[in-house]
Parts: sequence; C-alpha cells; structure tokens
Amino acid sequence: MKIFKSRIINILIIFGFGLIPALVCQFFVQAPTDRYIHVRSFRYGKDPSVIRVNRGDKLHLTFSTDDTGHSFFLEEFDIDAKISPARDKVEVFKTSDPTQKSYITKELTFTAKHPGILNYLVAKSNYRCHVWCGPMHAFELGKLIILPNTLLAFSLGCVFGILFLWILSLFSAASNFSIEEDKNAGYKDLLKKSGFLRKIIVSRWPQTILLIIAMTMIYIVILTSVFGTNMAGRNLGVLMMWAIWLFLLVAILTPLFGRVWCTVCPLPFFGDLLQRRSNFTPVDGKTKEYNNWYSGLFLKWPAKLQNDLLKLIVFLVIATFSTTLVADPKVSGITVIMLLLVPTLMAGIWEFRAFCRYICPVSAFVGPFSRMSTLALRSKSQQVCDRCKPHYCQKGSTEGWACPYGLNVGEIKENSDCGLCLECTRSCMYNNITLYSRPLGSELGTRNLSEAWLTMAVFTLSIIYSVLYEGQWPVVRDFVNILDKQNWDLFGIYAIIVWTLSLVIIPGIVYLLSYTGAKSSKTQRSIKEVFLASSGALLPLGFALWIAFVIPMLFVNVTFITQSISDPFGWGWDFFGTANIPWHQFVPRLVPWLQAGLVLTGLWFSLRNLKKSFESDKLTPRQLFLITLPMCVFLSAIAITMIIFYTN
Repeated sequence: MKIFKSRIINILIIFGFGLIPALVCQFFVQAPTDRYIHVRSFRYGKDPSVIRVNRGDKLHLTFSTDDTGHSFFLEEFDIDAKISPARDKVEVFKTSDPTQKSYITKELTFTAKHPGILNYLVAKSNYRCHVWCGPMHAFELGKLIILPNTLLAFSLGCVFGILFLWILSLFSAASNFSIEEDKNAGYKDLLKKSGFLRKIIVSRWPQTILLIIAMTMIYIVILTSVFGTNMAGRNLGVLMMWAIWLFLLVAILTPLFGRVWCTVCPLPFFGDLLQRRSNFTPVDGKTKEYNNWYSGLFLKWPAKLQNDLLKLIVFLVIATFSTTLVADPKVSGITVIMLLLVPTLMAGIWEFRAFCRYICPVSAFVGPFSRMSTLALRSKSQQVCDRCKPHYCQKGSTEGWACPYGLNVGEIKENSDCGLCLECTRSCMYNNITLYSRPLGSELGTRNLSEAWLTMAVFTLSIIYSVLYEGQWPVVRDFVNILDKQNWDLFGIYAIIVWTLSLVIIPGIVYLLSYTGAKSSKTQRSIKEVFLASSGALLPLGFALWIAFVIPMLFVNVTFITQSISDPFGWGWDFFGTANIPWHQFVPRLVPWLQAGLVLTGLWFSLRNLKKSFESDKLTPRQLFLITLPMCVFLSAIAITMIIFYTN
C-alpha cells in the first residue's frame, strides 16, 4: 500500500508539472488565417515535409508530382488526394469510406481543427502516400503540426517534474522517487503455490507446441517473402516479421517475460535436434564433462570470443541494412533462411547453442533488455545449489539436457545470458529451479565492457531507427536507398555514421560523463566501474525508445496485415474477404501521446536506476548528486530531443 501511495503521489506531482505549461499555452492561440501551401510529391518524400499552422487556420493546398503518381493521405481529416503527373488537379476521396463519390479539384481546402476535446489535445498528424511509388514507398511522409502544441508543452513540463523528484530524492531520505525500495517488493516465486503451472513449465509438450507454431510462422514468412509480391506493404512475410513479430518482441514479450522468445525460437531447433538426436528424451551417455550424449564435433567456442562483440557486429550489420530488409521482401526471406542455416551448421561443430550465445542478432537485443523484464529464472535456495556437486542444471541429468547456454543456475544473477530454454527445470534433481516475478527494471549497471558496448549500441539504434523510419526528411532516406536509386556512396556514409555513433561517439560521451562524475564526486570507484554503472542507466530509456519506435510500425500497418492474410502472396486471392478493404491506421491521434508517455517513463526509470547504482557506495548527498549529474543531463537531453521529435 505504501508503494502504491508513493507512486500516485509521484504521478500527481509530475502531472502537475506538465499541466501548468499545457494550460498556459492555450492562451497563446493566434487568430485563424488562410494559408496557401503547395505540396510537391516525389520519390520518397513531400515538400514541405512539415506544415505548421495555428488552430483554426484554413488551409488551401495545391499539389504536384516530380515523377509518378502519389497521394496526400491525411486520415485524421478524412482526406486522400490522388496526385497524377498528367494534371494539376487532384481526385479527393474520403479515407473513412473510399467508395463514396470522389471529387476533382485544383485546390484542396480544409480547416486545421480536430473535433471536440481532441482540438486541444492533438497537435501532430502524419500525411502519407497511399499510391505505391517504389520500394521505399512506406517511408514517404510529412507532418502537420497544429499550434499550440499541448502535448509538447505537457511532456516538457513532465520532464521537469521528473527532474524535480530526482533531485529531491538525492537530498531527502524521505523521498518517494525510488519507488521499489520496499523490501516486500522483491522477487515472488510464481511456481511455489501452483503445481499446475510447474507441470506446464517442466513438461516439454507446451514448449514443443509453441515451437511448432513459431516454426510454421517462419515457414510462412519465408514462402511469402520469397515468392510473394515485391510490394513490401502488401507482403505477408514482411508484415509478419517487421510489424507483428517485432512489435510483440519489443513491446510485450521482452519487457514482461525477458528472453521468452528464446524459449520458442525456431532458429536453434534443427541444430539441437542434430546434437541431441531427440526432442523429448535425453540420450544416455557421456560427452566430455556432460551427463548426456551429443553428436557432432562438440568443440569449445574460442575463449577470446566468449563475449558480446561478435553478436554486436552481426547486429550492427543487419541494422545497417534494415531498410533494405524491410523494403525488399526477397532480401528478408533470404535473411531468415540464413538465420536458420547458420545455427544448424554451427551445431555440428561447436557445443550447444554457440550461435545463440555469441552471434544471434535477436539475442543482441533481448539479452540487454531482458534485464528490464518482470520475469526471472533463478534457484529457490542458494544453499541447495552450493551443496550440489554434480551441477545437474549445467551438466545435465537423466531427466534433462545440459544447459545449452553453459550456465549454472546457482550463479545466475542477471537475465542477460539465460535463454529461458527451461531445460534446467527438468535436469535439476532437487527441484530447486523456479520462475520469479519482480519489479520492472530491477537490474543495474553492466558487468563488463562488451556488455556495456552492446547496451550503448542498442540504445543508439533506437534513436537512429526512429529518425530513419519515422522522420520526415527525404534526404535521410536517400542515404539508405540502395534499391532503386543505387545510392551506394551515400549508403557508405550512412553506414559509417551508424557504426561510429554506436561504437565510438555515444560510448565516448558516456565515458566522458562517467569521468566527470567520478572526478567531481571524488568517489572511491574507478572510472571503469562508474562507466559500467552509467551505461546500464541507458537501458530503461533505450527500451522505451524502442517501444515508441515499433508502435507506429504496427499501428500504421494493421489494415495491410488484414489484407495480406486474405491474399498472402499478392496473387489476387481473397480467402477471408478482406483483401481489398480500405486502409485505416489504428488510433493515429493517440500514437504521439503513447510515444511521449513512453519516453517519460523511460527517463524516470533511467534516473531511478542511475541513482540506485551508486547508493550502495554510501556517498553523501552532494557526492551522489555530482556523480550522477552528468549522466542525468545526458539522459534528460535525449529524452527532451525525442519528445520533440515524436510530438513536434
């Protein structure tokens, strides 16, 4: 109850800080006027890419195109204007019902005003293109901003409310900023009172069924990506991967259940089958120090590569070519095939899941962010683990295979390495393995430099992806367009920027801030220790930015997913009668509010974890303020920048 009250108080304080500027800005509404704007469309953008108007302004829009047909699709105002290179007039349809009779006009006129209370809450709308104009078609968008921007004012006020509470927490022992310090708000054994749930976890059947479903989905992705339409927005494989699966992975599975995707991931399935020769019953025998029989060479992975560096490189390579993967279905399909073949081939050479542990790009994401999750696999009793000499969880037993991640559950303190394969729940002969629920964002800092670099890379990419996929700047898309424009020179510059930001600039900034904090506070910690703790504080905000990025990826494409399910290959089929339904985005007015809320939540947890990372040092309030201030400024600057990006 105490924790709940403190949360409510904190939320009210932050809300109060946001409400003041949100109300004040309403008194600065300028008188409505007529605005005459010409919108030029081209592959792949709009000019102007941002239209800023005042609430109530009457907009007079004319249109032209530099190349092929385009459209001006503004769903919040029920407008879809089809633009043709053959004429200076546009044919206007209603987005709510395109079957209604259209009209042709040279000048499109509408008032910059939303209905009812939304007129005061909604400031940003995206205008898009609803005529396929090339492989990068989905990137073509612009932004309509109606002032005053209530959401921007509210969000910036909330940032200052969070900073106020954070500073208060540093100098006041009675502060409620650290909302999870109650000793009773720790880990809770989920299997302690549920024999049925334990049976489900230990049984191989539920996991196998989910694995078969995931394998079926992968099969559909490969088939539809390779043999289906080249139009990415209507290709079921592309939509399943980059809209549905990515959203589920980032926004639901990882924050709630950590590395649960690894539990049912089909990528290592054939490699496991090759090594184990069984999917259910461990084969009796001995392989090296393990209590199960395995086939293949079963070589040890090189000691110098037992870190996150290879994983980071593979992740950056795929991230660099991500726009090509999204825009070209065949490239997506071939990539998935490679991700199935590589771990299978590696399983014949190296022991266990070497691909998952050291190379997998998905693991590069879920590994760091699983530390934020509310689910953790741990031992029930550390004493039982200490007395266990055979280490069944790590070495295997007659009931279960050895841990494919090479872990001893008694030594697991963080979620990063455990792939939640659940094998230890079967192999442990003392029934000493369980699943815990815990507070969100419980783990602090990073353990080593490779983990710190991986954390900073995934943090950096959350910002790059947002700018690349949701930004309105056509020049940015030119830098990644190697499909129809063949801009390899610009793409090379883009690749250098991505890798330099991820591996040099952001780590360099974090190191400099750590150095400044350590020296100014005169802490006993080394610069490296401060650096590792500070880099861990990026996780909550980085995770929030990733979720903010994937929300529109799904919400914009909900209709296209429904269409593609009826016509998975784009061959003119219509299984469920939905192949030709009109395009509607899912709650487009709500998206900026969700994104702003996520950034604020991420900033809160990042500052909380930053403070907690140094509380055990028993520093004075002044020292704690000085050691955390540089990173606080950096985190706040990133949060403010991204709030402005998402809302303005």
